[in-house]
Amino acid sequence: MKKIVLIKLLKTLSISGFALLLITAGCSHPQGAIFEPLAEPLLWPQPPEEARIAYVGMISTEEDLKPAVSSMQGLLELFFGKEDIGVLVSPNAVIWDGQTMYVTDSSPGILHIFDMQYRKYRQASTMGFGERLTMPVAAAFMDQNICIADSVLKKICVFDKEGNFKFSFGQDVLTRPTGVAFCASAEKLYVTDTAKHNIKVFDSAGNQVSEFGSRGIEPGQFNFPTHLWVDKYGKVYVSDTLNYRVQVFSGDGTFLRMFGAHGDRPGYFAHPAGIATDSRGNVYVVDKQYENIQIFDDQGNILMALGNEGNAPGDFWLPAGLYICNSDRIYIADSFNKRIQVFEYLKAKDDDEK
Repeated sequence: MKKIVLIKLLKTLSISGFALLLITAGCSHPQGAIFEPLAEPLLWPQPPEEARIAYVGMISTEEDLKPAVSSMQGLLELFFGKEDIGVLVSPNAVIWDGQTMYVTDSSPGILHIFDMQYRKYRQASTMGFGERLTMPVAAAFMDQNICIADSVLKKICVFDKEGNFKFSFGQDVLTRPTGVAFCASAEKLYVTDTAKHNIKVFDSAGNQVSEFGSRGIEPGQFNFPTHLWVDKYGKVYVSDTLNYRVQVFSGDGTFLRMFGAHGDRPGYFAHPAGIATDSRGNVYVVDKQYENIQIFDDQGNILMALGNEGNAPGDFWLPAGLYICNSDRIYIADSFNKRIQVFEYLKAKDDDEK
């Protein structure tokens, strides 16, 4: 319809007037770089120490995909205005499959889908029978699907990568799911049930197969656990949030080790949240209260931290979820800054030798 109206409008314009319109309107522009380098690279630690983490960029709206705009599209936007764009409001979790970034946004109750290769944006929320996502707080890939933990609906909602709803499960056993992680080799989905202070385990069809943990302070017990991560060896990492520590388990729920305690020094936590490991086995833990990310070796020894409170690149305001892809790019849901920040782990010279 817009094109028909536009054609009628163009017929009323003189050739010279239309040419002038094209020149002044700036109707087209080429595809831009999604992550443009800063004038001064942002690195951690700072020189003269060897840099291990580099800032890459951020995404906050679909316009950050910087797609090419044709002359026709530009003219349509000129005459009729732009349609509403997708904007992050309160991002909680982020995952990345090598082409597309998926972000759960708790306030509007939607899943944002940013196709970084084709520069396309879409969102998902509806699940049939009038039901919609309400409080999506965590996400994980399960085979070719996306599992979303909705803490208000009290279940896991499964979508395909195009954003089409497939099925849901767990509403009969979950009380407040807040974290989710999938182990492909074992075909197990781990879910933190924060209100029950335990981890529930499901198969890929949504059937519960086991659970582990109870409320307490002893090894293997939890006090409001939240975020989860499964590494390439099948070990399960849990942010035991109000015990102010990280616990590590084997795939069958056997306690392996833990690190961290309540405090305000490096290696201590105030509110541990998102958690992930890189290719070296280093463990990254978001601290929502300290507005930073602490990095530990695979035995729980503190290595370094990045970030401060603020809204500049590399700063955070109530960060939440964390995801590290196979190429060691680090995606962090910077919740109250309404953005996803992206960093990169820089391998040391001796990394490949160890």
